[in-house]
Amino acid sequence: MNLLPQWTEKADKRGLDPLGMQNSGVLLYQSLLPGISNVTLRMRYYGYYCWISETYARRGATNDFETWRNWVRRAEALYALVSARAGETGVGGIEWANRRLAGAGRVIDFEAAASTDPAQERYLRQSLGVFGGAYYSQMAEMNLFTENRHGIQVATKDLGRRAASLFADAIGPDLARLLRQKITDAKVTLRELDRLQPIAPSEIPEESEERTFYETLLFARSGDEGKTGPSRAASLGLILETANAHEEWPGPDQVRWHLFDPPEQALPSRLETQRLAWEAYQCQDMMQVACAALLGWGIAIINAEPQGRSLPEIRADVVAHLERLEDPDPTLSWRVLRLGVDSQSFAYADVWDELTSARGAAADKAVSALRLIAALHQRLLDRPDLAGAAAQGLPDRGVAHSLRTEISWLEGREGESIVPLIADYMIERIIRRHSHVAMQKLRRQGDYTFLYEQREGRFVYLAAYQPVATTPRLASAIQFLADIHLLDDDGLTPHGLAARDAGQ
Repeated sequence: MNLLPQWTEKADKRGLDPLGMQNSGVLLYQSLLPGISNVTLRMRYYGYYCWISETYARRGATNDFETWRNWVRRAEALYALVSARAGETGVGGIEWANRRLAGAGRVIDFEAAASTDPAQERYLRQSLGVFGGAYYSQMAEMNLFTENRHGIQVATKDLGRRAASLFADAIGPDLARLLRQKITDAKVTLRELDRLQPIAPSEIPEESEERTFYETLLFARSGDEGKTGPSRAASLGLILETANAHEEWPGPDQVRWHLFDPPEQALPSRLETQRLAWEAYQCQDMMQVACAALLGWGIAIINAEPQGRSLPEIRADVVAHLERLEDPDPTLSWRVLRLGVDSQSFAYADVWDELTSARGAAADKAVSALRLIAALHQRLLDRPDLAGAAAQGLPDRGVAHSLRTEISWLEGREGESIVPLIADYMIERIIRRHSHVAMQKLRRQGDYTFLYEQREGRFVYLAAYQPVATTPRLASAIQFLADIHLLDDDGLTPHGLAARDAGQ
């Protein structure tokens, strides 16, 4: 018998924040790397799109949005073909382009693939391609793009047109004419794709005004990039510091953990303020992962019986498990537990790896999650500078949930024994909260994200949940720095060292 509700579509929505905890961290990291997102994967797109806009305007553009959309989609499909031919990554439509190249004849006709006809094999399904789905909002953040009164996105008069001009200068007039013609024709030969290789993402000339412009833009040196530019510049400066310290191309996790502890050598005040914000973000993400591990334990308890569990039964299971523990001592109060943690030397990364791994028993992970929460609580108490950064970047009241809201709840009852305290936390802040968050998503978005349902006073299992870290735009930011020749496999390049020195 199908017991799923019939009034909505059941779909797997693992990334939809089952406890309402992730969004606080997302809002924080968005403020730390504005103008870059997790889906803006290559720097040169910013210049290419400005060139697309200016070329469209100069070839007798109309105010018809469909004509503009058709132009953008053809330009993107061609860029995907050029990039696939050159072996590039991080380009929208690259999988489609690789398939087309594998079976290509002398001429590749991509008119149908660039259309919006769902009957065709399109390079991308999004209406306005990767430009509308990813890049436009971030380019508008940097004052490269805006909308005209007809709703068509246009390069701005100053920065946008400058970016277009420098992209055109870098590839040369002959290649610019060929590129414009191929977008218009929606047909290209393999030989022409080879000729167009200098437009590819990794082909930004190292000694060019185009490269210098992108660096100036990213590090907000011209003063025209908007109010959020200094925050982005500081975060990029911290990535350069990480690369310099490790003497290699850093990965996103490497940057996270490098910025988590105060450096031995003091940073300039602007960078230290930003580092503290990143440390607060990492603490927030660890808290939401810890809470997700507790949710996983709650789901495992519910799933232990085919008919599900009532709230009193769930609470009794939590109490029974905690009372059997030797470490931590179940008779301790939360205050004594957190005071017993060295908040600076605690093995945060090891516990993080344990909680985000698919291996391990849910109950064991829950105990590790509790230790992590205690360590985070004590860390904020030991570090007024970190507490101040968290207070500035994370909410502590209202409908939002964060590191601060959870610590505030625990502080209010920290004199109690951890057994009844955590049992109540599981019921109030985990089991009931997921039901509330999922119901709000159902009402507002029409998404069915319940991991368990309540039926006749019992919670019945629907799906498991694995803690998931948020992705704070660092992979894109690191790639941008590599695209403009500030990073390579050995860490900072000469251009990177110069950029780091400029930020000191």
